[in-house]
Amino acid sequence: LDLMVMTQGFSDPLSTLGLDIWKTSLARMKPTMSTEGFDGLMFNIHGREYMNVSNMLMMTGGTAMVNTSLRTYDKALDRAFASIDLKDYTPSYVPEGCKGIFGKSIKQLLLTVPNILRGMYYGKDSMQQYVKDTNALLEHCHSHRYPDDKPFVEVYDELTKTYEAVLPQVGGLISGLISKALLHRMFRNCEGTEDNLINLSMDLNGNPTSEMGHLMVRLASCPEIQETRTSDDFLKKGSLKEGSFSQEFTSIYSDYLKRFGCRGAREIDVATPRMSEKQDELFDTLKQIDVKNNQIINVRERRDKAYQELLSLAREIGKEKSFVHHASVMQGVLGYREHPKYMLVVVTDACRRHALQVAKGFVAKGRLENEDQIFSLTMDQISNAQKDEAIDLLSLVRANLKPVEKVRHVKNWPVLIDSRGKIIRGKREITEDEKNKEGLLIGDPISPGAGVVRGRAKVLMDPYEKPLEAGEILVARFTEPSWTPLFINAGGVIMEIGGPMQHGAIIAREYGIPCVSGIDNATKLVKDGDLLELDGSAGTVQIIRDDCD
Repeated sequence: LDLMVMTQGFSDPLSTLGLDIWKTSLARMKPTMSTEGFDGLMFNIHGREYMNVSNMLMMTGGTAMVNTSLRTYDKALDRAFASIDLKDYTPSYVPEGCKGIFGKSIKQLLLTVPNILRGMYYGKDSMQQYVKDTNALLEHCHSHRYPDDKPFVEVYDELTKTYEAVLPQVGGLISGLISKALLHRMFRNCEGTEDNLINLSMDLNGNPTSEMGHLMVRLASCPEIQETRTSDDFLKKGSLKEGSFSQEFTSIYSDYLKRFGCRGAREIDVATPRMSEKQDELFDTLKQIDVKNNQIINVRERRDKAYQELLSLAREIGKEKSFVHHASVMQGVLGYREHPKYMLVVVTDACRRHALQVAKGFVAKGRLENEDQIFSLTMDQISNAQKDEAIDLLSLVRANLKPVEKVRHVKNWPVLIDSRGKIIRGKREITEDEKNKEGLLIGDPISPGAGVVRGRAKVLMDPYEKPLEAGEILVARFTEPSWTPLFINAGGVIMEIGGPMQHGAIIAREYGIPCVSGIDNATKLVKDGDLLELDGSAGTVQIIRDDCD
């Protein structure tokens, strides 16, 4: 199972250093994923990380994990698993690398239990300590510079140990999850409430990606953006510290860079340039935002409308007090579910800045040809080279890149594949009427948004490929956090890959945008300018006509 595609929303291989940091961080955050190799649970090759589902099946509780975690993550993945007999892929023995994983799971759970109990007791106030501690880590990562000669591994260890110490506090999220489940149970016998329950969870407190969107709209509305024609003009106005901009704009812009300058395309890869390094692109993105007509403006209004309609219904069934309590807890806590990943990006950005500092020294001494080559080394290789100038770094770079170059031409990696090379895909059941309806594309409903929407298609393979105008329907293979600014203008979103817990789905719900996923070859079947009718509740897309005439 390809974790990159399933969880992160992109299929390009990670850099050598990026994969090293990712797999090490994942193993530390989730000890159950700490075993590597053919007899372990994780397998790394060609800049990608895979989960060995076969080995998982022989673990204690392994089959339950497949059924309750993997199959519920994505409907397309569920269909793929349903198309095979898992018994055919189950080993006859417990692989050595999988022994003891159940015990690690229990130990990890015990560390989280106090925070789960705290979350259940304090409800919407349960995340206060987490917010305080992560803000301190953010401040440290943003302002602290390590000595150039400090071994890279030591910098990584220092940053991630602080991060790991904060992680158990995320257990407080349990109160939000419980409240969400109880709200769905409360209205389970009431028709027509599903979309309102989804809309109630839009624009939640604590979601850093949602907060980033709000801040971008605020910046885009400032005269400094509105009245400046090009990114060159913007950058020519000089440093923010030199008084070229108003104090208000400077404060908002600096806050944005501090909190979200660490974000960017494929942001879990330390090799990826950050938004703070590409402020010309940031300006262009802000310039594209329609400040008078975008999803951010209306999202809270739709959430409040859903709240009032559900509140009225709760009164009718005698559940008003319970509804008010659980809605408050869910809206106050559940948004933080995206926060741990955001903090990992913050830490990765700090590691990137230290890596580039070290790389400058290597380049100056002729040990590397350019600074970016440091991302083709592992953490240990960098640290050892800092201590030993005799190490030939360029030979290590070439050796590390050789396996990745063999598969560089592969663009669309399968999510699920077996050891014999069979790509496992499920089949969607389609009625005769659906088969016969010309131009109908059927996917999985991800977000209902404001209902059925019509708009012109804009097909993008990269978030910065071309502008997305307000109201256009974004069509992409998949999305990840760097696509967030496009969601602000989007009238709807269509993806080939992505379940309800992937970034694109979460942000679509946060912004109240209709979203459909699981449409194979959507980026080929839909052309720029096609008029589309998208139903986020039914999971359907109708191509009304293929041109703009």
